[in-house]
Amino acid sequence: MARKARQRISYVLPLANSPGGHRLGVNSVAVDGKGILYTAGRDGAICSWTLGVDLAQQNTDEFIPRLAPAPSVFRNQIQAHTHWVNDIVLADENQALVSCSSDLTVKIWRPFSQTLQADTIGVHSDYVKCLAAPGGRSNWVASGGLDRKIKFWDLNGGGETLQIDVGNEGNNPKGSIYSLGVGGGILASGGPESVVRVWDPRSGKRITKFVGHTDNIRSILVSDQGNLVLTASSDTTIKLWSLTAGRCLHTLSMHNDSVWSLCSSQPGLEIFHSSDRSGLVAKTDVRNVAEIDEGICVAVCQEKEGVNKVVASGDYIWTSTSSSSINRWMDVDTNTGVGTEPRRPRLASTASNRPRVPGAPASPISPTYKRSTIPVNSLLRLSTSSAFPSNVRDPDAVTVYSMASARQASMAETLMETDMVTVPMNDMPDETIEGQHGLMRHFLLNDRRRVLTVDTAGEVVMWDLLKCVPTKSFGKRHLEDVAAEINTVDSIANWCQVDTRTGRLACVLEENYCFDAEMYADAAELGEGLEFKDDQRINLGKWVLRYLFSNLIDQEIIRDEDYRKKLESERQERDRFGRDNAPGQISLPPPTLSIQDSGGPRTGGSAVVTPLIKPSNGGYLLFPPTPGLGIGLATPAPLHNSNAPPLSPNTLEDNGNRSSIERQGDYFSAPPKSGPSLGEACDDLPSTPTAEKEKEEKDSSLFGKWRSFGTKKLGRSASTDMGSKPPLPTTDEKSSDQAVAEEPAEKPNPMEDTLLGVVNKMRQMYGVHLREHPDEPLSSGITPSLPNETPVLKPPHNTTIIVQEDKPDSGGVADLYRGTVGCVGQDVDLLETVAPAWLGDLLLQNRIPFKDTVKISFVLVPWKDELPVLPSESGRLHSLQNEISLALTTSSEGKNSRLNANRMLRAKKIMAYIAEHLQPPFMTNHGPEFSGEGEQPKAEDWLELVCHDQIVPITMTLSTMRSYLWKTGGDVVLYYRRKQSLIDSKEASGTPTDGPLAGEGSHDDNEQRMSIEGETIQ
Repeated sequence: MARKARQRISYVLPLANSPGGHRLGVNSVAVDGKGILYTAGRDGAICSWTLGVDLAQQNTDEFIPRLAPAPSVFRNQIQAHTHWVNDIVLADENQALVSCSSDLTVKIWRPFSQTLQADTIGVHSDYVKCLAAPGGRSNWVASGGLDRKIKFWDLNGGGETLQIDVGNEGNNPKGSIYSLGVGGGILASGGPESVVRVWDPRSGKRITKFVGHTDNIRSILVSDQGNLVLTASSDTTIKLWSLTAGRCLHTLSMHNDSVWSLCSSQPGLEIFHSSDRSGLVAKTDVRNVAEIDEGICVAVCQEKEGVNKVVASGDYIWTSTSSSSINRWMDVDTNTGVGTEPRRPRLASTASNRPRVPGAPASPISPTYKRSTIPVNSLLRLSTSSAFPSNVRDPDAVTVYSMASARQASMAETLMETDMVTVPMNDMPDETIEGQHGLMRHFLLNDRRRVLTVDTAGEVVMWDLLKCVPTKSFGKRHLEDVAAEINTVDSIANWCQVDTRTGRLACVLEENYCFDAEMYADAAELGEGLEFKDDQRINLGKWVLRYLFSNLIDQEIIRDEDYRKKLESERQERDRFGRDNAPGQISLPPPTLSIQDSGGPRTGGSAVVTPLIKPSNGGYLLFPPTPGLGIGLATPAPLHNSNAPPLSPNTLEDNGNRSSIERQGDYFSAPPKSGPSLGEACDDLPSTPTAEKEKEEKDSSLFGKWRSFGTKKLGRSASTDMGSKPPLPTTDEKSSDQAVAEEPAEKPNPMEDTLLGVVNKMRQMYGVHLREHPDEPLSSGITPSLPNETPVLKPPHNTTIIVQEDKPDSGGVADLYRGTVGCVGQDVDLLETVAPAWLGDLLLQNRIPFKDTVKISFVLVPWKDELPVLPSESGRLHSLQNEISLALTTSSEGKNSRLNANRMLRAKKIMAYIAEHLQPPFMTNHGPEFSGEGEQPKAEDWLELVCHDQIVPITMTLSTMRSYLWKTGGDVVLYYRRKQSLIDSKEASGTPTDGPLAGEGSHDDNEQRMSIEGETIQ
């Protein structure tokens, strides 16, 4: 049987004042041509924006002033993924947007529908890095990832249609897919193997491969005719390949850093944009040239960070970087000529240098003009063989300026007189769509409840994982400095996993560890008005889950009440129907024959009249069988007709080797020759469910199988001659073991491991209760934890809740449910089918999975023999036996006791144990003065523990002692003694130290507690 998929619960804490927009870097952008921009980022979100520009390209050489367009407006946003979104692509005539992510999923979102939810259409077994979709009404999309596979998915939910194994079943470890390109009926792929492979998307067979790059291939474009392939690589080059010639036509080297992105709207790829890791965006135009080296390449803009994706539409281009903002730039018209005047660079040439305000509108736009010429120092050299570099020193090399037909004789002189540095055409972006500040790093404090985070602006904030809210801001400081200031000395078991990979604080809970951590109620900062038992502990996982799903519990209680009312009404209806149709009297049929008629015994002079039935063979049987009740199966000694002949000696000899039970006439005994036994007479009648169940249970056991095997050999018909041995069976009989093995195993119901399975079990118990106790009312089986066990929490309603399931076959997780605290009550039907059963047990019945208590061993030793050694247990009962168990009595020397206890046991409990187990004279000779009236002094008032010469605070747990005081392996050694502060005070007052210690009642416990927590023994 396949391993059961493990499920987990995640909740994401909401950020304050969270407007639309990305909070981490943007990895991909797409424009649909109708004025809508789509962006996808590392925060797992996909945003759409309405552009305020006309995307119709204007081809004119005139000086036309361009009025400031309206700023881009946020449309909507979906949290599509739980990890980085690596790529997006438009499909189905721009009606669908497909995304791929490091959460291993490929999803589709239809932005023009009413839903703001992305549907999963496929899953990889590793990070999914790239997508490719053909144009038009094609209904498929291809995805590639680090699992070295290219998968084709049906956009209509048909699942995987084709798979290409680039890794060659593990023989190609560098076969990861980082880029895909599609066009002209072919698909091209590339990755760290530095090889471009061309595939047939219809059959999945490889057409050819191109070798020439020396590093990872990051982007691929394919012409509409399918004859040209353009690739960009981390080796800083762009190569143009010919599928017809089967070789590389040109190598372009205008970039000085790893080339990350390519885009083109031309069917033949004559004009394309490229971007690199240094932030440079270049535009290349090779139209109307004899050789590609004669084309023109212009530096369009320069970002402060590497450009992950560039896309062009109309007269504009959009760039995405590791910043949460998206910049729009004016494109360059390469139809214009090259000017003789070099362009001077400006300081602060990008919008990245300007401070950003979260939530601020897009940057203002001033009227601009299209340039009439391209500055000479904005040109880039296409390749090493190009005749026109951007910093030409040789005047004879200046042959091409912008187009093959546009040359200027004075260009050479201009280049000779200037020492040019490449200056992009655009100093500043035309518009900046501002992003928000997201969380980058986190630090979980020792109490396992508070978390410190730092966002992209450098602000440090402290969060409460239980209340799901930020509690304090520390401003722009170093995270480590703040952690050192506020961290506590605690050792709490890990109960959650915390991450900020999507720019928000997420907490992941799994069944195997989420119930391991506990916190004392007096340290939980619950406020006033709440009363708890002394040293009561609260389970952190149970606490937070109880109130994340509080609305779900309320709905289940309402449904449970309705269901119980329905059962009560059905029971009342059955009772009323039964009383209304009950007959006035029951008449029995007249007996056909009695025991008296057949020569049976008499009782008290009167015959016992018992009806008999007459079988077809002429014999009579007592007790006519009741339909539906196999009474004969439960009768070990069937009564036969008194006229039946006795057994012959041969029959006795044949049956002599059987057990005594069989000789008494049990179920397995042979029937008499004169007629069938009572058991056989009832075999054809339906038996009771109880009898059938008992028979199945017998047959299922080892001995039952042997009995079943024996019955096949001993089974005889009524006409068999008992004096002769029965013939061997002629049919092939299989053993019982083979028969059991061949029976199909009952498939487990997948709903049993869900919340619905917990609900169904409760409802089955209701039915059992009604049958066994029909007169008692039904009480609810839902018993959630009460506020005295889990104090009330009120997490924000927009706290995101995610139910995920491990995918053992793919190595990742899949989202089964995504909602919020406020909507889990409305999604009760969906949650019942996807929420795990362990969550249902916790929410509805307050049960958590059983785990052995983690205990720590320790040794109690008197400090410098000032106090007596603790005596042996010797069977003594005490009030702390539930807390401390004696692992070993006194040692051979009788100087210490080795014990173990729950790792959360506090020091004051150990002190109480010591005080309780000291000999009675101790209280008069060494203990505090006690008159015998009123409340006895507490152990922590006159005792203290010492570990490694440090006084142990009374609220410190054994786990914390081991981690921060003992700091080594083996048993923790704790020394106990009288409080030094009390001894010092008595010495100052002249009171003998070996007598009773007085004045304890006048000391404030809080003051004493503070005085010992920071004390160190010299």
